Amino acid sequence: MAADEPTKSALEPDAFAALKERFDQQSRKAQAYYTVMHAVRGIVGSDEAASAWMNEAQGAFGGKSAAEAVGEGREDEVLAHVRSLEK
Repeated sequence: MAADEPTKSALEPDAFAALKERFDQQSRKAQAYYTVMHAVRGIVGSDEAASAWMNEAQGAFGGKSAAEAVGEGREDEVLAHVRSLEK
């Protein structure tokens, strides 16, 4: 590129909208993960134990981990299961 040619520093509107949507989706997934993680920590007593539980394959989720289930958008199902463990 020649020194006198302008550079594009801004995203095109469609690209920006797509980037924003992807960020929003990732943010929702992270929020769901930490909501479940907080509930699990309340039962198992530590972040380390909660993290281990989140990453273990669970029969309740078809052999997937709670983290995988949350990543698939199944956070309500995971939270319901976690709440059933509290009783």
